[in-house]
Amino acid sequence: MKTKLKSLILTTLALLLAMVSCDTPEKRYERARTLYEEGTGLRQQRLSEEAAECFLQALNILGKGATDEKTILLEGQLKDNLGAMYNKHGLFEDALAMHREAIECFRQVNDSVEVMTAMRNCGRVAKMLEQFNQAKHYYDTAFSIVTLLNDKPMQSDIYLEMGRDYYLPVGNYPEAMTCVRRALEGELDDNNTDIANMTMGVLYYYTKNYEEAKPYLNAALRSERAGLKMSVYQTLYAIAYNEGDLVKAMEYQDLFTQSMMQSDKEHASDNLQRLKAEYELKAQKSEMELLLRNRSLKLWLIIAAAVIAMLVIALIVRKKVSDHKLAMEQFRSQVERDQNRIHELVSDMENLIRTNDDLRRDRQTLSQKDLLMTSKIMGRNKVYTTAQGLGEQVTADSMSFNLSDDDWADFISLTDLVYDGFSQRLLELYPKLGKWDVRICCLSKNGFSNQVISILLDTQTESYYKRKTRIKQMKMNLGEDTRSFEEIVNAV
Repeated sequence: MKTKLKSLILTTLALLLAMVSCDTPEKRYERARTLYEEGTGLRQQRLSEEAAECFLQALNILGKGATDEKTILLEGQLKDNLGAMYNKHGLFEDALAMHREAIECFRQVNDSVEVMTAMRNCGRVAKMLEQFNQAKHYYDTAFSIVTLLNDKPMQSDIYLEMGRDYYLPVGNYPEAMTCVRRALEGELDDNNTDIANMTMGVLYYYTKNYEEAKPYLNAALRSERAGLKMSVYQTLYAIAYNEGDLVKAMEYQDLFTQSMMQSDKEHASDNLQRLKAEYELKAQKSEMELLLRNRSLKLWLIIAAAVIAMLVIALIVRKKVSDHKLAMEQFRSQVERDQNRIHELVSDMENLIRTNDDLRRDRQTLSQKDLLMTSKIMGRNKVYTTAQGLGEQVTADSMSFNLSDDDWADFISLTDLVYDGFSQRLLELYPKLGKWDVRICCLSKNGFSNQVISILLDTQTESYYKRKTRIKQMKMNLGEDTRSFEEIVNAV
């Protein structure tokens, strides 16, 4: 018995050492490199979730503490790409952290091109967080690097991003136009050319130069991207409306709606947060596996001792089985008594179920009455009726509304009446919310769609999505909460 046990332990240790020796750093690098190339291919196909999963798996394989340059470079490329995926899905803080870690990796290997790319990505994320000064710092740093490299196409790209992501949001339209014009005069690819044309059209619209805006906007419609077309049609709609051409405005509104529906189909789901959690779990698992490998010999000795102890316990248990037979007979007798009691309880439960069914029917009747009462109460408010009209059909008449502060105050008061002091409870939970934040929450509580709310706020639907994200992350401090904005509001 002892000889067999010793042989088993030695054989297991030999197999474990063979497995450990096979998993070399070079092989881990090759597996991670393959996953990185697969991820970049998926990203080019706009399959962001699948790409992110490849990048996360590759990072997990690389582990921590790399010292050779090619592994550090690959780690930086993985983190920079993963940061771009986080940014796409609204995980801005995580995206900024990933891009910064990527910059440190690229600086270790003195790769100026990759540092410049990561700096641009940091600028994009900082802009989404409305940290405009930080965004300009990142773009200026990237521009200084690309100037030293004398990369003309990249200079054009950064000019475009500086104009679009910094000067336009801060309201410096002349400087924004200068940057975008330099980008158009440079060497942009087709996609960035469409973005630049759209941006110039928007800038001319903001400065009320409608005739100057139209050629750029029409040129941007060559793009195949539904999201970009949606923004262009929204701007063309605003121009036609301001010029009094309501027929043209309605045509653009229909095209905007079609593009919005197509854009919604192109959006990836919110599984990126789950992938991030899985990556952290895998990283912890990798560390644990390393620890287990270092302690493998001790572990097998403990297992051997445990096996011997289990054999001894088995002998003791076998001896005591006969002693338990009498107890089992007593147990069977008790079970019969319990079964009789269970039959009685089942009968009582059936009576309770019938009573519960009656109560549920009563609640359904009351719920229908509550819905009718809510409609009657809220139907007296101009904000509510305007939103209902926009939800049914967007027309030129329904777009011509004028809501006063009194209308909004009455809307919030009626919402409090229907939902038992909703706005007070909301402000108690999230005191940083402003006046318009509370109005947005009340509209969401009443079940109005994102399109209707963005029209009431006189903003683009994409801007409204970003605003919801800012309210959740900055005003409610719920950046780590995986629930949607509507789920958080409805839970209040």
